[in-house]
Amino acid sequence: MSHNRNPGGHNQHQDVPKADDEDLVAALHKYHREGLTNKSFIAQRLAADHNIIMHSSTVKRRRKTLGLSGSKVTTNTMPHQEKVQRIVDEMDKDPTKGRGLNNIKQRLAFNQGVHLTRDFISQVMHTQDEDGFRLREPNSKQITRVKKNPTAINNRWAGDGHDKLYSIGFAIWAVVDDASAKWLGGWVLPTNRVGYVIAYVYLSLVEKCGGMPHQFSTDCGSETTQVFAFGNALRTIFHLDIDHHELPAHTYMRSIHNISIERSWLRLRLDFGNNAVEIFKKGMDDGIYNPNDKTQYDLCQWLWSNLLQQELDEFMEFRNGTKMRRDRTKAGPSSCSRNDVYSLPGEFGLKNDLLAIDPEVVRDIKKAMGGDDLLRFVPRELSEHFEALYSTLHVEKLTMEIVWVVFQRLLLLV
Repeated sequence: MSHNRNPGGHNQHQDVPKADDEDLVAALHKYHREGLTNKSFIAQRLAADHNIIMHSSTVKRRRKTLGLSGSKVTTNTMPHQEKVQRIVDEMDKDPTKGRGLNNIKQRLAFNQGVHLTRDFISQVMHTQDEDGFRLREPNSKQITRVKKNPTAINNRWAGDGHDKLYSIGFAIWAVVDDASAKWLGGWVLPTNRVGYVIAYVYLSLVEKCGGMPHQFSTDCGSETTQVFAFGNALRTIFHLDIDHHELPAHTYMRSIHNISIERSWLRLRLDFGNNAVEIFKKGMDDGIYNPNDKTQYDLCQWLWSNLLQQELDEFMEFRNGTKMRRDRTKAGPSSCSRNDVYSLPGEFGLKNDLLAIDPEVVRDIKKAMGGDDLLRFVPRELSEHFEALYSTLHVEKLTMEIVWVVFQRLLLLV
């Protein structure tokens, strides 16, 4: 009689990805950039985000194989001058000095994949720029906090426009999830004061998410009237069972009370908005850019809108992946990242209230509205011409540090 309980040789557990698995490598590097080092929590995120089932001890081995280490190990093993230079590199990207200790620490992880201890970063920052700490006096940036009691992600989204870049000719509109504070979408626009433009980006977000929230909140500006109409129409078509009187699909409120999005603007302005304005105006002051020249104006609009959208995308990815400070008085989650909450709502006592819709219906509406041409800063033909010229420069990555150099080279080609 055979005592082999598994004659077929089939293991009951699914195959665990090796350290060279492309999806696993990308996920582990992404979590590392978000500042995640807890092997148990990384295992949970792998399961929730990628359906990769892996024991925490295996996560530890895979991270070690990939050379991903925590702040203590890196601080103890990396050469001193290299550590200092990496910190200084991040500080140099912030000429207006709005980024504090936590921000620099998170950006080291996000931009360079390097974790260093707070004490070491603080020591370097104090040595290199003591004045920056005095300029970031927290009492000057206090925002009145209003209590909220979130129960589910995608239950309520908050949208609003940000006008601080209007001084250089660009506008921003963005949407934040109320419960997790996650940035769901952000757009650099020619204007955020036209109804069909705001409706279009809202529909783009609904299409991307595959659904809509139970409720969307904005201020009561004329630019939000079409969002109001589309939100009500979509919920009537796909979720007629929800009482509009008991729970309106769209609610208007004063900006100061639309706190989920309002609390987010300060960090955006400090992280890259102020720097963008300063660098843009320096280009004019130095005589590099003349806005009264039509060719220069069109080229600048195309180049800077692409740069600012790239910066906004990276800002949202960075903020969503960084750990929020612990706040015991806060009703919602804290001491975790926005991605953690949005990917694993059950771990934080939340559920997912996304209302499913048919994306094809949304795509048809967007096409009828005019498509992505609504968001362009210059006509399609001119944009394609600039894009072709830009490709000949072989720029590895457009950044604030080189944008005016790229502008000058493109202007010669134009």
